[in-house]
Amino acid sequence: MSKPLVNQISARARALVGDPATWTQYTLALTRNNRDCDPTDPRAARFCAYGALVRAAFELTADRDKARTLAGEAAMAMTGRETPEEAYEELYAINDGPRRSSRIAIMSLFDASLQRV
Repeated sequence: MSKPLVNQISARARALVGDPATWTQYTLALTRNNRDCDPTDPRAARFCAYGALVRAAFELTADRDKARTLAGEAAMAMTGRETPEEAYEELYAINDGPRRSSRIAIMSLFDASLQRV
């Protein structure tokens, strides 16, 4: 049986931020030369947790609007929040705290959500 789509998105997003060099804070995505960009931009090379969810969903759909909707669903599944807005806010708050503890918390959140499958 195949994995639900939101789990596929979460797994790919976790891979995108799994390397500390490809994870970022305070913005959705950055290019290799640290310029802000949309997570769907082909030049995006570093992602926050939510930006990684958007990018992963975009890789599956090639549609920006669908990618953002699916990223919201994946964020809700990860955080247990009832709306995409609440889920984004929680992911942003966790992602953008003190660097070391935020990274540990984000990776733990991804891992816990993927184990619930």
